[in-house]
Amino acid sequence: MIEAAEDHPQSSDWENGVDTTRPFEISSYLDLLQLPRIPTSRKDIPSGKRNISTPIVDAIIVPTFRSAEQVKSAVDLASQARCDLLLLYTDDFPPELHTVLEGLEQGRAIPLALRSGQRNPHLLDLGADLPQSFASAAALDISRKRNLGVLIGRMRGWTRMLLLDDDIRKLTIEKLSAAAALLDKYPVVGLQVHRYPDASVVGHARRRNGRRQEPFVSGGSLLIDPQRLDGFFPAIYHEDWLCTINHLRAGEVAIGGIVGQKAYKPFASADRAKNEEFGDILALGLLWLVYTRRKTSAPSIEGDAVYWQEATNLGFWVELLQERALLLKDIAERLKARYPDDLLAQRALEVARHRCGELAADEFVAVMKKWISNLDLWRDRVSRLPRVESVEKALAELGILNIVQQYHGVSPQSLADRARQRQVKFFALGSAAVILGGLLGSVLRIFRQREDESALSPGHDRGSWLRRIQAGRRTGGGLQRPAAVGDHGQHHDGYSVACQQEPADVTGRDEPGPERAVQVRGQDRAADRHAQRGADLAAG
Repeated sequence: MIEAAEDHPQSSDWENGVDTTRPFEISSYLDLLQLPRIPTSRKDIPSGKRNISTPIVDAIIVPTFRSAEQVKSAVDLASQARCDLLLLYTDDFPPELHTVLEGLEQGRAIPLALRSGQRNPHLLDLGADLPQSFASAAALDISRKRNLGVLIGRMRGWTRMLLLDDDIRKLTIEKLSAAAALLDKYPVVGLQVHRYPDASVVGHARRRNGRRQEPFVSGGSLLIDPQRLDGFFPAIYHEDWLCTINHLRAGEVAIGGIVGQKAYKPFASADRAKNEEFGDILALGLLWLVYTRRKTSAPSIEGDAVYWQEATNLGFWVELLQERALLLKDIAERLKARYPDDLLAQRALEVARHRCGELAADEFVAVMKKWISNLDLWRDRVSRLPRVESVEKALAELGILNIVQQYHGVSPQSLADRARQRQVKFFALGSAAVILGGLLGSVLRIFRQREDESALSPGHDRGSWLRRIQAGRRTGGGLQRPAAVGDHGQHHDGYSVACQQEPADVTGRDEPGPERAVQVRGQDRAADRHAQRGADLAAG
């Protein structure tokens, strides 16, 4: 977002036909945008040249790291547009995502999770290959997610794609249809946020001081044709401006409508001011170069190295850094005078001023040269990408299946939790089996002990006692096998009792077979002889 300063003239200063207004004095860069008539949109009217039976857009790309609830509006929009929905997460998927996606046709939802600890500098992370002294995790994250969306769209042959942040609201299917129709002419179409613009921390501070601001374009609600997009998203704040700036200089960026955005607290984290300062200065400096040249000449078709030559000169950034320091000092003083109790805003401005003081002009020159070089690499490599028929094949062709994790209905973390729960359950069952086995062993030892004691008792008929146990009576604490279903020796699952092995010395209510009877009679005779020897010893 671009803001106007009260302490500078609202109108431009001209010398010899050249606008001499400095970068931080520009009240609006709307002159760089095309404002065509927005087509009429109804359900019974095709979106531009598309047949009414064709989806309004090919896909909606949502880079996010929030809960599943936050993508509900995107899911609803994709359902109405009858298009694919790519949800790009970091490392893992949120719980209950499968529930939120139930409203989409099968196969339309394509959640992907990018592993933050792995890199692919060939294409996916080419935007991070810049010699910055500091790159925030947020900038790295959004850069690779949006670049992945562009690469997939390019390989899938899509020509209408919506980049959508999860906090964008008030985007109806009618608005989307009308704006998407403009992609028939323009490669980039923005949907502007008016009510609560997504400005930088410094921009919000200027706005709080009562200075007018005009909305610009934002990657949070941006329609693109990935076949014609001439840039990538670098890992720098204002990555959306840097991705589309060559289209801006060619007059190829249009405004297709207005949307809303959820309000947030811009001063809640002072680190945000640090993360944004380099990109804010870089992007505003480049926009100013485009603006001054568009005022004096037709859109340029020069190559990047020629067009951006001034931005590779050390003196350009030395002067810009001096102007930025003065601007931040002025904003901080005005903010403290008007809102002495707003300590969060004051702290954020202090962090921005400190970061500005750390920056050196040679860092901007190095980044510009590397960015121009990487643009050539990006265009060459993207031009060689094949067309594929699925997102999975696109990931395979890009060589990033080890970096991008696909969603299979349940979060991998949930699967891991369930696996751990099964392990705990099996461990508990195993422990219970061990305990039960120990108890049964103790019972059997007691039986054997009683048998031995009974055998040594004079006149005890051990055979009779054992036969009572075998007959199933509960004499002396004996065990009894549960009755079979219907008393026919058959279990519920049809498995025959005859196939099971009976516990030693224990039988059910069924009569023992001949072999068992012979065994029992033999045991009885042995027990009687043993008892008789005990009696003889006692008598002697």
